[in-house]
Amino acid sequence: GPVPDMGPYPINGSRTMFGSEPIEVQAMGFKHSHPDLKMEYDTVSVHMRFPEERVASFVVGFATVLTTYYRIVGTKGEIIVDPSYNFDKAVSYTTRFGEGGDEEKTKNFPKVDQFGGETEYFSDCILKNVEPEPNGEEGLMDVRVVYAIKKSLETGKPVKLEPRNRIRHAQMDQLRSVSFGKPPKQKDVIGRDSEKPAVDATPDTR
Repeated sequence: GPVPDMGPYPINGSRTMFGSEPIEVQAMGFKHSHPDLKMEYDTVSVHMRFPEERVASFVVGFATVLTTYYRIVGTKGEIIVDPSYNFDKAVSYTTRFGEGGDEEKTKNFPKVDQFGGETEYFSDCILKNVEPEPNGEEGLMDVRVVYAIKKSLETGKPVKLEPRNRIRHAQMDQLRSVSFGKPPKQKDVIGRDSEKPAVDATPDTR
């Protein structure tokens, strides 16, 4: 379904923004009549409760037009990131403050190769013998929320999570900005699709 596929993006984003771990999860699943969507739920709505009375909500699904954005709403204004989770588009965010969002500013960032940046960071960790910040524990923190969502869908009830606290969080010194390189020429590509059919070298024994 959509939760294991797309859920980790808003789950991890919410955990990162709040700097804490959810303590309760509730989910609702929906099934549409599209013949190609052969799954129990093709759309899932999730609410996550965090410490200090904070809440994060998201909807993931396969039945609607593709859209990826998130909005952070506080007591003095809001931040809108649209698009947000696409790896092939430039990112920008808009801040709105004041009554009715009168004070609005937008900041744009250049398009970068996200996978290239991740690879460079992990390579640095290997060369310097340093444990990456997004380690196995970080992955488990997302997985336990995905599992709680699954349980909530099965029972139709909220699922409480054991309070957890990660000491390590993402830091600016992890940032790596890698520009997109030029795509390789076909003659330089090595792989199954680039190889010519093998010549049958079996000798003729007739």
